[in-house]
This record gives sequence, C-alpha cells and structure tokens, in this order.
Amino acid sequence: MDTIELYREEGKFFRSVRVGFNDKEFRIDTQDMGPTVEEFMGDSDYEFWTTVPKQAWGDLLLALSKEFLSNDGKATDRLRDICEKHKVQHTWDCWR
Repeated sequence: MDTIELYREEGKFFRSVRVGFNDKEFRIDTQDMGPTVEEFMGDSDYEFWTTVPKQAWGDLLLALSKEFLSNDGKATDRLRDICEKHKVQHTWDCWR
C-alpha cells in the first residue's frame, strides 16, 4: 500500500498520520511515540488505524462531502479547486 504523510509532529511527543489505499481498501493510520505512550502503553510506540473497504468508498465520499463541502453553497467550486490543487482527474462543465 502506497501512503503519504498527512501530518507530522516532531519532538518529545511524536505523531505521524499517514493515508493510503490499494485496490481493496483505504486506510488512515497514526503512530504515536514518547513518554506518554511509554507510560500508558508500556511500549515505545502505539499505532492505530481506520480502514474502509473498497465497497464502502462511495459511502465515504458522500460522508466526507456532507462533512466538508456542505457549509455554504460553494461545494461545486470547492470540489473543483481541490481536484485542481491535488491533480485529481475531474471534469467541470456548465449549461451555456
């Protein structure tokens, strides 16, 4: 599974959040390290993740749209802008 890092916090309290997918699933996983992890988990690191199977990707897209695109009537433009910014294949069109 190819992944990209979404977030990284360095220092005494380390956290890395990564996202990735393959032909079967989409996953976000987090790794924590530092004294808090050692105190509560008794180990040097703690990893946890959420996985969404491919058959639920449509439901995930609808849920993410409701959470992040439905606030002010600009969802169509916002989705286009996100696609352009992240080089996601898309089309934009209108009635002329």
